[in-house]
Amino acid sequence: MTVFAVDQALRITDGFGTHECCTFRAHIFRSHEFICLALAQHYRRITLTDGHVKANESLRKIHETLKLGKSFEGLLMTSPDEDVRRFAEHKAKILKAAFFLENKAGRYRNGLKKTIKAVENCQLTFPHPDPLQASHEEIMPALARVFCPDWWRRGIRTLQDTYLEAVHIQIGMVHKRAGIYASNHGVNRKLAQWKRNEAVLAALEAENELGEVFNLLDVAKRSVANLVNRRNELMTRMAGFEAISKKQGHTGVFLTLTAPSKYHSHRTNDGQPNPAYTGSTPADTQAYLNRQWAKIRAKLNRIGVKPYGFRVVEPHHDGCPHWHMLLFLPPEQVKDTLSIFRHYALEVDGNEPGAQKRRFTVKHIDSNKGTAAGYIAKYIAKNIDGENVGADLYGHDAIESAVRIRAWASTWKIRQFQQIGGPSVTAWRESRRLAHSEHAEAALDSIDSELLEGLIEAADKGDWETFTELSGGPTPERASLPLRALHVVKKSLNKYGQEAQKLIGLLFQAKSRVITRFHEWTVRLVAEFESCGAEARAIGGANAPPLEFCQ
Repeated sequence: MTVFAVDQALRITDGFGTHECCTFRAHIFRSHEFICLALAQHYRRITLTDGHVKANESLRKIHETLKLGKSFEGLLMTSPDEDVRRFAEHKAKILKAAFFLENKAGRYRNGLKKTIKAVENCQLTFPHPDPLQASHEEIMPALARVFCPDWWRRGIRTLQDTYLEAVHIQIGMVHKRAGIYASNHGVNRKLAQWKRNEAVLAALEAENELGEVFNLLDVAKRSVANLVNRRNELMTRMAGFEAISKKQGHTGVFLTLTAPSKYHSHRTNDGQPNPAYTGSTPADTQAYLNRQWAKIRAKLNRIGVKPYGFRVVEPHHDGCPHWHMLLFLPPEQVKDTLSIFRHYALEVDGNEPGAQKRRFTVKHIDSNKGTAAGYIAKYIAKNIDGENVGADLYGHDAIESAVRIRAWASTWKIRQFQQIGGPSVTAWRESRRLAHSEHAEAALDSIDSELLEGLIEAADKGDWETFTELSGGPTPERASLPLRALHVVKKSLNKYGQEAQKLIGLLFQAKSRVITRFHEWTVRLVAEFESCGAEARAIGGANAPPLEFCQ
């Protein structure tokens, strides 16, 4: 951001408060140039309603929030990536030197305590749950992470994403009259990140022992990382569940869970600030919804109710998440199930205005008016790529909104789609991989099982209905699933000196191995990218991404 933006921010707030207030504002605006205009608008709004003293206090708190950690070391949440990289390299270097100096002097425990404190002072979590009780062998991989610039850079970027977005929500830059679902700044950060990631994948290739070479970007485009593939797979699984529900005479219900008012920064009807808002982030709201769902699920399990279907998480206009759930279950269980959902949906602040109407809603799926899969299709598309949706709930183009929703989910680490019940989707994908492999016939012959052949054939045809039925139905016990993912420990340690697992295939009926991944892969830079930046070089070798689809 240029000096022009700071000057404009100062003009927006000109005349408010004393001369000292102006100097105070100027310092903060210059410290956070990337968002200084938004800060200025926020300051102006508070001054006009509550006075400049309250506005100064709010600006001071935001400034403290945007510093990195308890002991400010010059890096801000608004600092550009090159500053983050320099900080990460310096921090890793000095911590490593300080620790080994303490260790050499026989003060290992003291050195470890200082290292842990330095990490926590920067608001990162030390990468071991109980470091002071860990053995030397257990703690060394954690220290290797702390002494690695890449670990610091990733951690700081995550902090920047969430803290910056939280501030944008706080100052009123995330709602339907500003940046819908996510701030414009946050969306642009994610777009830049995705572009960097794509450039890194384009610069890398994988070669197996047969000399076959694949570009990693091409590989990613053939996987469920591709938005079209992701949407199609979700719809296939949803349609399969619905087909099973019709066979078994089950009822479909579409439920929506919404958080209490205190989690919403802005009102839906007019986009104005919500006076009940307590400063929660979307991550806080998602944690609340997860807690309530855990209670619901436990209660349903106690009375023998096992629904199946899908959950979709999407944001309200102000970024506050809510849940949609399409569930199937026997008709005689519907009443009790809805009663349990409603109880826990209203457990917190259930008597606040509008709670009875908005916090929990139910729509019964009527097969005469359309399919359940068709009903949820728009919610899946809206949260992936916006294809064939048209406009979203707030009148925005759905394709553009989908980008903002994906940026929102990425920023807050929110899992948008979750299957409830049914077989393992990893087993499904590995079965499809095997079906397309030249080794499929030999693998099936070696086990000689009609059940296994049926599972592989169903997966190959994209028949989730049959695959689910052969796996024990839509509500199987995990231990009884005929196919489960098979992981083994890699031969080589990762870059931090730890053992790492890799997926190699399937375990059939808990005893027979079905290998679906036959090759060993080496990742390297594509020749024409040999001179590219450190980020691409660092991803090769031991740091290489998992080769999920290079088989």
